[in-house]
Amino acid sequence: MSGWNPPPAPGGPPGQPYGYSPPMAYGPPPRRSNAGCVLGVILAGVAAVVLLVVGAVVVVAMNDHTINTPTVAGGRSRDFAAELRMSSTISSQRRIIQQVSGYKVDTVKSAVYGVGSDRWVFVGAEGDFDPDDLVSSFRRAVDRELTSSRFSTLTIPISNTGGDGKAACVSIRYISSTTSVPSVSTAMCGWMTDDTFGLVYPAVDSSTSTLSSARVHTSTSVASVMRSLRDDVEE
Repeated sequence: MSGWNPPPAPGGPPGQPYGYSPPMAYGPPPRRSNAGCVLGVILAGVAAVVLLVVGAVVVVAMNDHTINTPTVAGGRSRDFAAELRMSSTISSQRRIIQQVSGYKVDTVKSAVYGVGSDRWVFVGAEGDFDPDDLVSSFRRAVDRELTSSRFSTLTIPISNTGGDGKAACVSIRYISSTTSVPSVSTAMCGWMTDDTFGLVYPAVDSSTSTLSSARVHTSTSVASVMRSLRDDVEE
């Protein structure tokens, strides 16, 4: 019949022959983007680095120490007047600290604590130190400060440091050549951490006195005082 077209195939577009079905597309399926996965890995890595950095900062902060000279340390009051009279002894300990530390000192603080025969010179420093050098260099530095060949010294490592780091004492003995001047035994003790260094020595209450005029002290007794003072002068 003229002008007549068969009905379209079910589901097919108008004008297509009966039974027509659209061609199927062949080929691999479209690739899914993995940008989200890559971004997640990057963010996880950044988070891990941040945690490591924060952890390192916390560790460094926990290892920081400072030196202070409060009005009371080790149960002993600070004697400001004696500090002026003992400037020679304090200066000597400052030089020892500089030499032992390899001149890596940032700040130095000093004080005298106690009264009478129980009086002690404390000199402490902050800086960049190596505690492993304390025992080997302590004695050499003390020897440089002694002005007579009649002094003999001995370095004694101290296991009980009163904190972290290393500690040692230099036992000092003065052998007199006459009976009028007695032989003297004394000691200087110190501790060292990565950032603090402290020395404790029996005080000589005179600006002209030397190590030989100190009363008798053993390394054990001086180390005990060092630990008691350290509790208050180091934070």
